[in-house]
Amino acid sequence: MVSLWDLLSLLLVASTVGGTLGGAMSAGGGFARLGLGFLLGLGLGVLLAVGLRRLGSGSPHRLRWLYVAAAVWVILPGPLLGHWMAHGLLRLVLPAP
Repeated sequence: MVSLWDLLSLLLVASTVGGTLGGAMSAGGGFARLGLGFLLGLGLGVLLAVGLRRLGSGSPHRLRWLYVAAAVWVILPGPLLGHWMAHGLLRLVLPAP
């Protein structure tokens, strides 16, 4: 059975991957940039989901606020951070021709 916590974790990873793919497209697109953007987003999203899961092993009162923080993170900071990181790193690693 899938819980709300699992769905929030999955949504956290997906929104971060979406942000990094947007950053890869704005950095010039192309197969290599999109592939690196996807890998960067997957790594960042999984890292954030694991951190969120470790923080969620506390008291029920803390868990309530963690649900709110995860929902807010999915909406704006996650995709924005992913976009910013992917755009900057891909511009540095793969300069435009």
